[in-house]
Amino acid sequence: MTAWSQLLVATARLIDLHDSAHDPGSPFVQVSQEQRRGWRDGYWLDLGCLLLEYLLDVDFATNSAFVSQGRCLAWLRDTYPALSHDDLTFVINLLATPTELHFRQASPLPDARQASLPSDARQASPSPDARQAAATSDASRVADEAAERGARSTKRTALIEKQGQTGQVRLTPSGRQAVTLAGQVEDLLYSEYDAAKVLAALARDDFARIPDITNQILLAIRALTQELRRVRENPTREGKLAALMDNERHYHNALSSIQRSLLHARAQLGTPRLLERFEAWREAQAEEWDLRMLSGAIGRVLTAIENLSRRLAELLADIAEGRIQSMGVVDFADLARRLLTASPDAGLRAALVERLMPFQQAVCVPRLAPLVPLLETRRAETSHAALVFDESADDPPRDPLLARFLEAQGPGLSRRVRQAPLSLPEALSEGWHRFEDADCLPQLLNLFVDAQQLDEALAVGIEERAFQLSLPDGRCIEGAVTPSLRLAAAMAEAPLAMQQDTPR
Repeated sequence: MTAWSQLLVATARLIDLHDSAHDPGSPFVQVSQEQRRGWRDGYWLDLGCLLLEYLLDVDFATNSAFVSQGRCLAWLRDTYPALSHDDLTFVINLLATPTELHFRQASPLPDARQASLPSDARQASPSPDARQAAATSDASRVADEAAERGARSTKRTALIEKQGQTGQVRLTPSGRQAVTLAGQVEDLLYSEYDAAKVLAALARDDFARIPDITNQILLAIRALTQELRRVRENPTREGKLAALMDNERHYHNALSSIQRSLLHARAQLGTPRLLERFEAWREAQAEEWDLRMLSGAIGRVLTAIENLSRRLAELLADIAEGRIQSMGVVDFADLARRLLTASPDAGLRAALVERLMPFQQAVCVPRLAPLVPLLETRRAETSHAALVFDESADDPPRDPLLARFLEAQGPGLSRRVRQAPLSLPEALSEGWHRFEDADCLPQLLNLFVDAQQLDEALAVGIEERAFQLSLPDGRCIEGAVTPSLRLAAAMAEAPLAMQQDTPR
């Protein structure tokens, strides 16, 4: 399903309620399946969605300028080569024609709601008979509710604005909002940006927004968790299973990013500076707020991330071991009906009878002790530790030759530097770059960049003199300055000596 399809799924039944002609108070409450008109192939819907997405791209590029229908037709023909201009005109006319939408909105103040009531409803009823008649009248009840929640309507439902003379089109504010909402119907892969909003809310002292942001992330996590459960129960959904396999790495990266952001936010909640800001903000609020409300909202998301990670790992393990093929839902009633209409052949029937029919009571009632491990429902224990995806510890060392070079040549180099500073030309002339019958010149140069990996007491010094050295293999190494390895304690006195020797 595309993003537009998911947006329509969320609003289709609301449109049915809006268009319903059901009488208020009617006892007929059963709902039948709606019979919708149309070609039932999604052609017009897909054409309209493609047109809206194209107009949004052009809207950003041209700063909400009008676009000719010829440009729209040329772009849509990349998807539908046989698209006619009449079909495009029909879609534009339909999306540019507004329809009236009726809704109700509560009055802002109680006095306004009381003032909106009819005069006979605000006056006290003079007799009990009149009160009973008003209570039993459905029309009066509907009118009172309509007065408390005022009926409103809008015709700002056109998604495209069309010029009358030229026929050029562009998105209306409602159309721009519709395309934006459709683009936001995404899953967990894009919720990592919502987790960064928690840090932004903490930085701006907007603490009231944190529960709403965490609830949005929690809804995305729960949606994916339910999808994983449905895939495990019904492995015939091969398309969704393939999508989960393709996006496995992206899901792990998104969960890791969300977890890092929320752990950082929870760590900030314990700092004294944020506690002072929260106390000052809470005193200015009319509602009661507690810091545990924020930490609890973040903790629920972290717990949901851990549960989702466990379910995703279980699904991948089942796929790897081939167990996902045996988790489908079997309709035994349908299987029994098919066996009644068409019995299996004699060989299969004999095999079924031999394996399923009990001939002795001992076989029918086995001991329970050997079967308990097979029937026990395995459930992982609840872990209160946060699950963090960190693959840096599993990475092999980038340069194993450097590790061997430091292990073998390190002690000798340390002793040499402690006797006197060792410059790069001297190190090359003494042959420190030769190791294991190989040329370790890059590894030696690495030490003259970061001497701490050789010895914590060493430092890198720079002398303002150029050098040029020719190696026996013909290579020529030169530099404008000469680096050297020396003790860090001696480096502390070097600036003073250089200051005294510098000519004025």
